[in-house]
Amino acid sequence: MYAAALEEYMPSGPPVSPLTASYFTCWGAFDLCYFGAKKETLCTVVTDFCKYINADDGQIEVFEEMQNSYMGIYKHEGISGEYINFREFVTNRKLRAVCPSGYMGCEGEVWLARILPPLFNSFNYSVVFTTPYILGKLGNDNSFISAVENDWLNYFDRNLGKTKLENVDDSYRSLMKYGLSKNYWNEYIFLSYRNHRDDMIILEGFPDILSSMPHAK
Repeated sequence: MYAAALEEYMPSGPPVSPLTASYFTCWGAFDLCYFGAKKETLCTVVTDFCKYINADDGQIEVFEEMQNSYMGIYKHEGISGEYINFREFVTNRKLRAVCPSGYMGCEGEVWLARILPPLFNSFNYSVVFTTPYILGKLGNDNSFISAVENDWLNYFDRNLGKTKLENVDDSYRSLMKYGLSKNYWNEYIFLSYRNHRDDMIILEGFPDILSSMPHAK
């Protein structure tokens, strides 16, 4: 499945593909699963093996945090020095993070990104681990128009029930991590690409509305 997706989407970042290497590697290692009630991934297998051989606890913690991560949708709520303040949609979880791509964004933007939490109780900030996807569209004058929060909340209202989970937060995390099909988020990123800079990528549309995405047939 990984090899087939690699061939289909050619992840490398624009202009070849809107799927970046960092995004696709994380998807393949932490989100792509098929067999078992446990939803085994490459990372869960490696983590179990590390526990079996009594590997370093720090190494295991890193693997576990990465496995628990997912591509979430966040509202940019302003900048504090080198940190960006985010609020996650649905869960309303708040966090502050650094963005290694260098993109700081603007308050009000909606981001699709994998944000890793602080590790080892040694840091008080999170990390935007992938090149951020900024959700919105380009206006007639080629200016960027940010996505509207309520439009994405309506998307979640339409789709969270399809996960068959009762808890809303669990439904959100399941949808964002596993999608509603194997290549759900890969396909969305591929079809919704609108423009890019070296430090961010603009996506337009919604996964469940084919006509909203620029490259959908």
